[in-house]
Amino acid sequence: MSAPEARWTSSPLLWPLPPHAVLVPAGLILVLTLASTWGQLSWRALDWVYLSGQVGAQARLPVAVAAGAAALVAVRFARSSLVFAQSWQPRVERDVPVRQAALVTGWCLGAYLLGLLPLTAAVASAGAGLPQPVPVLGALTGFAALTLFGYLCGVALRGLVAVPVAVGAVFVFTSLPLVTDAWTALALQLPFDTFLGVRENSALGLYRLGFFLLLAAASAWTASSLLRAPRRPSAPHAAAVAAVAAAVVLPHLYAFPLVVHATGGTEVCEARDGVRYCVHEGHADELAPIVDLAAPVVAAYGSADATPAQVRDQSLATGDREVLDGVDRGVLWLRVHPGWEPRREVPWAVAEWLAPDVFVCDSKGVASTDEGATPEERRAAVVAGLQAWLASESLPGGPRDGGPFAGADPDQVRAWISANEDALASCSVEPEDLPWWP
Repeated sequence: MSAPEARWTSSPLLWPLPPHAVLVPAGLILVLTLASTWGQLSWRALDWVYLSGQVGAQARLPVAVAAGAAALVAVRFARSSLVFAQSWQPRVERDVPVRQAALVTGWCLGAYLLGLLPLTAAVASAGAGLPQPVPVLGALTGFAALTLFGYLCGVALRGLVAVPVAVGAVFVFTSLPLVTDAWTALALQLPFDTFLGVRENSALGLYRLGFFLLLAAASAWTASSLLRAPRRPSAPHAAAVAAVAAAVVLPHLYAFPLVVHATGGTEVCEARDGVRYCVHEGHADELAPIVDLAAPVVAAYGSADATPAQVRDQSLATGDREVLDGVDRGVLWLRVHPGWEPRREVPWAVAEWLAPDVFVCDSKGVASTDEGATPEERRAAVVAGLQAWLASESLPGGPRDGGPFAGADPDQVRAWISANEDALASCSVEPEDLPWWP
């Protein structure tokens, strides 16, 4: 062993493991985390609520790597042929296995947190919202607990097969919330992103935190028990395993609400052409683009009766019912979220509000003027073409080619809409009924 390698190995940051056992997985985790978050650094509307959820959401692959690394360390350095693992060796229940697991967990978790620093800096520069400590603590505790679970796999299986078993089990476990909501209380993340105005339910977050603390304790205790010779589970150990099993079952018997609306944000508003536009104070920079993109669409439609009274940021909503009843109350709710693209989303949202829904036409969502198209599909093409034409009006030099409204004069379209609103609402307009139709 060379002198530098000997110094590394004897370092309190690495002993009793060789450097590659922790530095390789830590480096891989750092690269994975940076790669998955780098594209978000330039996103619009970043906020602390979103980042708090991303601490768990971005960990799916890194924690699987950490679990695999911990399993490999257990297989190689806690096998029964090593001196400290003999039945006559008094160190069997002392610091060597514990330090191995702690080193892998600490290095992997530290690398993951280091990878999140650029995204944290980007969010801090935006300064919207407040950090959510319970989701963050739950995710970090879960990262450590699942890494310890990987170490337990290595101790229990005592072969290289433990590595793919640990990686696969942890990855599947952390992916289950994407399949069914009941697993959300037992995994690192919600099945969707939270952002300003919506936060994770506190009861759900606290249950997740408690579960992972229990899993970490049970995994460490079980690994220590299995390193004894002979392997004999004790009654307290059996009780710990039973407690983990019970904690897994409970969320399937009682479904936790996933999120709650975080009310109390101050709104920032601007009025233009009879429409009031309001956003959450944390999205104040988004107000001007919303107004500039929505106002031309409203003007292009022309009819004041169909114009929304307000266009509001969904982060201001006090509940789901308020959003669902928006049409009846004359309120168009815009989902302003991290990474949104107002040039694409705002014009289409307003156009879809003003024009009828294509599904009114009974064409199963198909809109076409091609030869062989059904009458329903041809009438749906008029509605879809109106939506596309309206959306393009907010973009200078926007697309005008194709569709039933290609080449139409804006004043002529406004006059035609005013005279045919009822026919449009019932989707009874044929393409041949359009004055500019060739």
